[in-house]
This record gives sequence, C-alpha cells and structure tokens, in this order.
Amino acid sequence: MFFIFSKILYVFIQPINWLLFVLLWASLTKKPLRRKRLLWTAVIMLLFFSNRMILNSAMGWWEVETITADQISEPYDIGILLGGYSNSRILPSHDRFNLSTRGNRFMNAYELYQTGKVKKLLLTGGTGSLLQDRPSEAILAAEFLKRMGVPDSAIIIEGKSRNTWENATFSTELIRQQPGNPSCLLMTSAYHMRRSMGCFQNAGVQCVPFSVDFIYQQPELNPKFWLIPDPICFYYWEALVKEWLGYLAYWVKGYV
Repeated sequence: MFFIFSKILYVFIQPINWLLFVLLWASLTKKPLRRKRLLWTAVIMLLFFSNRMILNSAMGWWEVETITADQISEPYDIGILLGGYSNSRILPSHDRFNLSTRGNRFMNAYELYQTGKVKKLLLTGGTGSLLQDRPSEAILAAEFLKRMGVPDSAIIIEGKSRNTWENATFSTELIRQQPGNPSCLLMTSAYHMRRSMGCFQNAGVQCVPFSVDFIYQQPELNPKFWLIPDPICFYYWEALVKEWLGYLAYWVKGYV
C-alpha cells in the first residue's frame, strides 16, 4: 500500500503541476483582483523554479559529500549500486542498455570496479513502475556488464526491490550470504544518499557512503546561471522535492 500511495502522490509533488494549478485557477476565477494575484504568483513560481542559482544552492545544501575514489586505499568487497540509472522505455532497447539522466550512478560504479576499488558489484533494483510492466533494471544492467567483460562472479543481482527500503532489506539478505564479513561501499546519487544510508543502517548493513551523480555545480558568473530561466531546473526540483518528502515519509515509518 505504501508503494502504491507513493506513486499516486507523485503527481501532486511536481512543481510544474503546482504552476499549472495556479494558472488554471487564474483562468477560472471571476474575481479580477484574485486573477491578478494568481498570475503574479505564477510568474514568481516560474522564475523561482527555473533559476539555476536557486536550485544549485538547494542542492548544495542537501547533497551529501562523501569520500572520493582517490581516498580508497583498500578495495571494498562489495559495491552496492542503487537503481534508477536506466530507461527501458527508450527504443530501440533490444540491442543496447539505455541510461537515463541518472546514468552517472551506473558509470561511476563501473569505473570503481574497473579501477579495482570494489571487487564485486551488487545491483539492486527491480522496477519502480506502479503496473510492474517493465523488466528488472538489475537484471538488464547485469547483462550489460557481462557484455562489457565483467564476469558472473563479480556480479550480485537483487532484482525484486521497488523502492529504497526494499533495496536495503533485500540487499542485506544477499550480503549476509557472502562469506566472512564483507566490506561494503554504498553508491547512489548525492541527493539520495541521506535516505539510502538511513535505510541500510536500519537494515543492519554497515557500509561506507560514496555519493555519485552530483547535481550541484560550481557557481558561474554567466547570466544563464543566475538570471536566465532554465527549464531543466523543474526536473531537478521535482527530484529534490520527491526526495524531501520521501525522507520525511521514511522517517515517520521508522525506515531512517
């Protein structure tokens, strides 16, 4: 039920829909003063949510900075890679593995394996689709890694989880099946790391965080950065608002 509710709620937490709601209200109201105020509200919302500097500041505050690859002196036994980095809806897909805008999650994890920073990759993530009509992301990613020369022995697949809490609980079961007490490196987007670390700690896995896929960038003097509206900011705000509410919901349920 929690999973279904989170998917239904998603449409109500998108800033672009907030803007559309205000504009719709302005078009339907019969009071001129209210219409004027709503239109000005819409303009302010548009400027706020499309401003790269404001978004950058919010991301810089929320994203978690962790160790970097050059600080890893001894390889970790397992690198845990959370899903959300591919897009199975892109066509063609039968002959390739299509990365999404979160593709740095995957590429940074692959780089850590290739440079010997992690011995194995644990791919966790099934499908986040409400209808469950997409193939398991972890299985598709594993097939892609094998095509690139990564052996079966270096890949652990957890292909059932639908959200971060299930990522943690299902991955924990697989980690406990590994010999000894494997050291683990947790890899996910920097803005998603707080919730992820909380879930894995609650699930009983001690892991070192390794943030990837940072959205915060070095501030620029270019007017495009602080003045000119950038439509991609709406997408990033959507991800950030979703993460804030997700963290709050997980805190209420005791997951973090």
